[in-house]
Amino acid sequence: MTDRFLRAALSAYERGDYHRVAEHCQEGLAAGTQDDELTVRLSHLQLTATELWWATSPSDAIRTQVEAAVEAAGRTGDPALQAMAGVSAGAYRLAAEGLHAGVSCFREAVGHAERSGRPLARVEALSSLGHHLVGLDMADGIATLEKARRIAEQCAEAEIPPADRPLFRVQTARLHGHIGVAAFDDGRFDEAEQGLRRSIRGLNATHARDQFAMISNYLGQLLTATGRFEEAEQVLQEALSVLREDADLSVHQGYNQGLLGKLYLEWGRPDEARPMIDTGYERVLRAGHASITPILRTYLAESLMAPGHRDLERARRLCAETVRECRRTGFRRSQVGALSLQALVELQRGEIDAALGSSTLAVTLLEEAGTLPALRTEEVYYVHYQVLQACGKDEAGHWLERARATVSAKAASLSSPDSFLTRVPINRAIGSG
Repeated sequence: MTDRFLRAALSAYERGDYHRVAEHCQEGLAAGTQDDELTVRLSHLQLTATELWWATSPSDAIRTQVEAAVEAAGRTGDPALQAMAGVSAGAYRLAAEGLHAGVSCFREAVGHAERSGRPLARVEALSSLGHHLVGLDMADGIATLEKARRIAEQCAEAEIPPADRPLFRVQTARLHGHIGVAAFDDGRFDEAEQGLRRSIRGLNATHARDQFAMISNYLGQLLTATGRFEEAEQVLQEALSVLREDADLSVHQGYNQGLLGKLYLEWGRPDEARPMIDTGYERVLRAGHASITPILRTYLAESLMAPGHRDLERARRLCAETVRECRRTGFRRSQVGALSLQALVELQRGEIDAALGSSTLAVTLLEEAGTLPALRTEEVYYVHYQVLQACGKDEAGHWLERARATVSAKAASLSSPDSFLTRVPINRAIGSG
């Protein structure tokens, strides 16, 4: 199978010119090829290159393209092509329907990929599944990512078909980032930073700007969480600069703006935080991205508790909206985070019974799920301690000790934990009790 459109698109992909990738792939698909393999490859390459654009608001046109690729792959009976089409379907359903729908597709894609034995299909499918599975089962997600890493490291590039090599390089670099952020979520901070920085170097070398911005977001989260605020600001500003020309295309531009605002909240700079969070939230809200929207909505609610920006009623409404939404989409980490923040809002409003109900549900869901991504377990525990203490409950001290134990375990994963313990507001509060 050879085609000038695919060759041109792959060349543009290696240069990082994703606009030209999309143009070449669309031209090839519009030409009405009868070659099902070519249809799958063109569609997969286009959807992969532009995922962080179309995933902001997955349209009927994208759904139709995904379905056509799945049908074409089925007609070929080639499991590698079925895996490629399945990963595209998983990305679409994740953005359009939520976590469980996406993970279901990724699981099916992994089955096809394993039957194919092709390195690209296996690494891409396993990496996609593992990254999102972390939100449902941390241990299973990490094990899946580690399996993908072993496959990638055992495969010499000469063994990979030339048409797969550009994508394989990017997928492997992205995989290191997925492993890094999973280690971060699991509280292994030094290990996480190594993986994230390795990923960023690889994505920069392969001109994968959108993926670079996404993994930079994770590194920004890590640096913020460990109190290295100056470094986090530099990382996020660079990521914003990289995507400035396509600011309204990539959902990660809005995410990184919101995260920069969250950084400023942690840094005690609420006046700088609010405009960044507002802008990022508006951008992500327009997109309607099921995974990222609730994260930024919670940032906004938190900013409404800051001095000079206090609006507890709106903060409560935003938290309640996130809780309702995440019950539907399956993003439990945002549901738990919003419930915990809602409890804090209710506590500050003097609504003690409501705060107890919200906080109790937050810790119950967290205990059922175990460690969740993009969520500070210690903060959920500490809020529950505050609520129980306000209620005069004897068990309040138990939750403070659990928060302290979690902070201590994370500090132990850092070779230099001073900034983590002394600069991060929640850690200072937990330490002082």
